[in-house]
Amino acid sequence: MATASRNASAGAAAGTGAPFELTSLVGFVVYRLSATLGSLGERDAQEVAGLSLPEYRCMATLATKGSMGVIALCQAMMIDKAWVSRTLSRLQDKGLVASASDREDARRTVYGTTPKGRRLARRLIQRALQRQRAVLEGLSEAERRQLAALLARMQHNADRMKDAAVATTL
Repeated sequence: MATASRNASAGAAAGTGAPFELTSLVGFVVYRLSATLGSLGERDAQEVAGLSLPEYRCMATLATKGSMGVIALCQAMMIDKAWVSRTLSRLQDKGLVASASDREDARRTVYGTTPKGRRLARRLIQRALQRQRAVLEGLSEAERRQLAALLARMQHNADRMKDAAVATTL
C-alpha cells in the first residue's frame, strides 16, 4: 500500500498522474538490453577465445578499424586510457595483439592484431553478427533502419544533454 502511494506520488510529482515505474524509462530499457547482449558477448568471447568482454571489444575494434594508438582506441571504444592499456597488455601476453612504433611519431606506440588475433576476431565478429540477427528477429528491414535512426537520434540528444551539463559545471 505504501509503495502504491509512493508510485502515485512520484507520478503526480512528474506531472503525469500515472504511477512511476523505473523499468519503463528508456535508459533502463536500453541498459537492460545492453547488459543482456554484453553478457552473451562475454560468454561467446570466453567460449571462442578465452577472452573477457573488454578484451573482445578491443580485439574487434583493432581487427575492424586497423592499427591505432591508445588514445584513438580509447576514443573508438569510449573507454578510459588506463583500462585500454591494461587490456592491450593482456592481449599482447596472449599473442593476439602486437605493438610497434608509429611511423609518423616514434614516441607513440600503435597496436594491431596479430595473425592469430585476426583469426580469433573473425570468429568473434561472426558470433556478434549472429547475436545481432537474433535480437533483431521479427523486425523488417525498414524497421531495422528506423530503429538504427531512432537510436542514433537518441544518442545525439543524450550527447547534447551531457555537453550542456558539462558546460554548466565549468
